[in-house]
Parts: sequence; structure tokens; C-alpha cells
Amino acid sequence: MLNNKILLLYFLLFLTCFKSFGQEDEVTSQTGRTKKYSFILYLSGGAGYFPSNTGAPAYLKPKLARINPVTTARIMWKPDHRLKAGFESGYMTFYSYQLTDANGNMGKVSLDAIPLLLEFSVSVKKHFNLFAGPGFYILKSNLNYAGTAESNKVSTGWMAAAAYTAPLSKAISLGAEAKWLYAAETIRGSFGLQLQASWKFLKW
Repeated sequence: MLNNKILLLYFLLFLTCFKSFGQEDEVTSQTGRTKKYSFILYLSGGAGYFPSNTGAPAYLKPKLARINPVTTARIMWKPDHRLKAGFESGYMTFYSYQLTDANGNMGKVSLDAIPLLLEFSVSVKKHFNLFAGPGFYILKSNLNYAGTAESNKVSTGWMAAAAYTAPLSKAISLGAEAKWLYAAETIRGSFGLQLQASWKFLKW
């Protein structure tokens, strides 16, 4: 069921892309000019909500922290139409929880991740963009209980987001982004909201 929803999301995204191509060609033919190419840097920071119940056994009295920090950066290539392509990475925490054993000893467990995502973006309205793409997550499990232990694992995944940005100048914009970051190991992933700054740093 979840895979069907993902396929539907990509299908709708690419339908929008094709519509955008036609609109962009019409503008170009009317004005007699072609839009410039550019690279755009997006820097985002905020929080994600982890809806799943992954955690320690009940007898350890786990206290799950569902809201955790998410910071990301992406670079997108903008050609002479509305479809953009690029790469996103960053650092995030899917979840963390504190635990207490029968002797009163306390510990903490967290699952952090570095996303490595290939992304595509399309502008559906002025200043409003959709993003989606597949990739991998480098997952890092941290245990601090009677000592410390770490383990790393690579998980497949993807992301989907919607962003609205308001331009401050021809090169810089500020806005917000609603984002779904999904790694297969996390069941449902993380839903979040980030503040975002974008900079069109190279044009030709």
C-alpha cells in the first residue's frame, strides 16, 4: 500500500513537470528569450516528528522523544524549464529515548541518520515548489547504558517535500518546507517542518 502511494506521488510529480515544460516553452516563444541556467543552494533547519513506536521493552520504562532536530542542505540545477534536479544531504535524529532498569540505572538510545538523496523539483505555482527523490540513509544507532556502543547501517529510502519561499532579492529567498524523510528501517520515517533559505549562487 505504501509503495503504491509512492508511485502515485512520482506519477503526479512528473505529470506536473510535463505541463510545466509546455508552459515554459510558450513563455519563451512569446518573449523571444531563453531562461538562464543556474545552481541553487537550499539550507534548512527545523524539527521532525517520529510517529512509530520503535523503542525499548516496556519494563525498561522508555521515554520516547518523538520530536528531534533535522538539518539539511541541497543543491539543485535549474535548466531552462521548471524541472530541477539535484542532491540533498544533512544530519538528523529519527528518534531518541531514555530508559531506566529495575536497579534505577539510566540510559539513552538514539537513531541518527545522514541522508544521501537524488532529488527532482518542480514549481507548481509562483514561489511554491515540490521535491521528491530516492536515495540512501546512513543510520547510526547510539547506546549509552552501562557503557557506550555504536552501530552503523545503510538503509534505502526517499523523501518528499513541499516548500514556499519569498524572494528577498534576485538571488536570495526565505521560506519554510514541510518534509517527509523515510528510511526503510524506520517503518514510517519522520515528518517535519523546516525554515529554509535559498541562494541562487551561479547563473549562466
